[in-house]
Amino acid sequence: MKIAKVVAYWLFIICVPLLLLTSTVRLGVNSMRLYEYGFDRYGVSEDTGIDREQLGNVAKRLVDYFNFRVETPQTMVVIEGEEEIPLFQEDDQNRELTHLADVRRLFQFNHRVQLASLAYIIIYSLMSLRGKRSNLKRWKRGRWQDLAKGIRRGCVFTLVLIAVLGIASILVDFEQLFVQFHHVAFDNPWWMSSGYLPRLFPEQFWQDIAFLGTGVIAAEALLLGSIAWAVPFIYQKHKH
Repeated sequence: MKIAKVVAYWLFIICVPLLLLTSTVRLGVNSMRLYEYGFDRYGVSEDTGIDREQLGNVAKRLVDYFNFRVETPQTMVVIEGEEEIPLFQEDDQNRELTHLADVRRLFQFNHRVQLASLAYIIIYSLMSLRGKRSNLKRWKRGRWQDLAKGIRRGCVFTLVLIAVLGIASILVDFEQLFVQFHHVAFDNPWWMSSGYLPRLFPEQFWQDIAFLGTGVIAAEALLLGSIAWAVPFIYQKHKH
């Protein structure tokens, strides 16, 4: 029974960085501003010949696709005023629609991990705090403080992971990390394309997203950890 409690407690700690990571990814997937940032920052309109309004429609279509509101990410675009063509290629050399379907499954997995992490944190917290009336004093003395300590440890664990990744990014070129990620995340080579998809989202864009996402997660961990650290002191101050 004691081992089960220890395992449950450490799962609670691990769920903190999982929740922060998956929530940040989900927020980014649905942020039109991030798509528009990439289009503007890397001159995608000038590079592809697709005007800014159409690029906005492409981003909206992708957001809808990743959230299962449409069946396909395919959209028709006009390149520099010429004939309307389908944006994403699907042939023997480039299977961009297949890759986007793989990306959607990856995001769906991310969403499931997010919900599972959140559900576990809530259930563990409720189970930890519940108790009989006779145990009320014991609950006041330690149970919620233990939860706060678990959250702090989860936030510290998050920051340690970020530090490790930061060191790895210094020792290993981002391009190598980018390629290795795709080899791990996808079981086919269709993420490599010579069509419009890599021109819409160049590697430099993903490097920016990686740094931004890491910064957001670190800020979330610091904020949440600070709250979990401050609450017991506030409680003790008001108690006395």
